[in-house]
Amino acid sequence: MRNYITRLFPATFLFISSAFTPDVHPVVPEKTAYTHLNAAWEANEYQVIDSYAIRTPEAYARNLKSLATYLTAPAHSETAKARSIYAWILSHIRYDGSIYSGQVYYSEVDYATKVLNSRRAVCTGFALLYKQLLKQAGVQVENVKGYSRVSDSQAGMPIPRLDHEWNAVRLDGDWYLVDLTWAATTAKDGRFNDHYFLTDPEQFIAQHYPNDPKWQLLSRPVSKGEFDRYPKIHDAYFRLGFNPAFPKRGLLRANGQIVLTFDNPHQAVEFTCSVGRPKGIMTSQSDVAVRKQGSTYQLALDLPTSGTYTVYVFAKPKNGYERIKSYEGIATFLVVNN
Repeated sequence: MRNYITRLFPATFLFISSAFTPDVHPVVPEKTAYTHLNAAWEANEYQVIDSYAIRTPEAYARNLKSLATYLTAPAHSETAKARSIYAWILSHIRYDGSIYSGQVYYSEVDYATKVLNSRRAVCTGFALLYKQLLKQAGVQVENVKGYSRVSDSQAGMPIPRLDHEWNAVRLDGDWYLVDLTWAATTAKDGRFNDHYFLTDPEQFIAQHYPNDPKWQLLSRPVSKGEFDRYPKIHDAYFRLGFNPAFPKRGLLRANGQIVLTFDNPHQAVEFTCSVGRPKGIMTSQSDVAVRKQGSTYQLALDLPTSGTYTVYVFAKPKNGYERIKSYEGIATFLVVNN
């Protein structure tokens, strides 16, 4: 079992060097790097790594060094190391918002050790534990502080304070983005939400804005003002195959009706919408007229009276088996109706 990665992993991902070489300026990966990396890993390969990590004997989880050594011992690639540590953290560390305030620590290692011992964390704990375990394994990694589009923020409105933390990890010379907190807290049916593992930066920016713009990993960085104007784009938007060029305006104005446009070149989808007052008050299902041309959908939605509304857009695949699945939220907008 310990040689599973040698057996399954393509030669292009064999580990070459574990030397830690600091790099002040991240190298933005070519777009093809994401396509190649994810296409090369079949689902069963993830399952083998995850199974190995999840079943780690407790004796190895008593300190950072022994845990990192066990989790990465079979790995012949930096990507395999990143996945194994990711899987262990998500299966053993529980998100606990009650510990958000009052935390005192003397170093990142101290903080990560406390998380390892308590098995509870908020975003900083997830990010620092991942960082310290990867550093023990010789993988270059950073924790990134920034702003996030979370459930209690309003679409199209500024996010005033730093409220989240995630990681950037360098694998085979290129930097990638990982959010363990959201991978854990949005997991369904016991499955990690892998949208947040090695996420394409063009998708990651929809929900995450780093305090240091270099960690956007984009060829054209987005300004904080641009990010503040975004709608809430949920991970299901990307998982369902919608165009990565997501809508950029979250605050809309209407005169009795709004029209929203979405593009999904990968599959036919069905939509539904609900309308409520800001902060989730008086949410109700609303009729929506859908017009389709090619892969583009136009959604026309009537608003009842003047005022400010939150419009929630849901979608699901439109084909046989997938019809039994419930709709998933893909985007949220704030609409001022005159």
